[in-house]
Amino acid sequence: MYDKIICAIGLGSRERAERLLRTSQALLSPGGELTVAHVIERFPSGRESPDDWAVSVITEAEEKLDALCRRLGITASVDVRMGTASKTLLTVAKEKEADLIILATHTSDIIDRIFGSTVEYVIRHAECSVLVERADKSHDDTARKTATAKKA
Repeated sequence: MYDKIICAIGLGSRERAERLLRTSQALLSPGGELTVAHVIERFPSGRESPDDWAVSVITEAEEKLDALCRRLGITASVDVRMGTASKTLLTVAKEKEADLIILATHTSDIIDRIFGSTVEYVIRHAECSVLVERADKSHDDTARKTATAKKA
């Protein structure tokens, strides 16, 4: 059991987010602290000022994550920040004095091959334990096919 867990929720599926949250809750000590972290790396399209864009995107993410936790009956604080995912997650973990970071992989792409993945960086640089949920290839393929069908 862990006293302070950071559960990193990315842009993946809601099902994956639910699995990560349930895993976090199961590993949390009674009276422990769970922080749901999300990092926004994208920049505005130019139609809004960066400050207005950041505030609206952060607020929306906080509301969605808070609603997801409530729906699952999980008590957690939500921490949404702008920045580089890997470094920002480590900053949150250090600030919260976390003893576990939970995050998920995704299907590797060309960006991961060039720059390295967030998971890889967190594993190498975290000062606490890291639990990695592997991408479920069959689930990712099904999700991709569903998204493609919806676009058609």
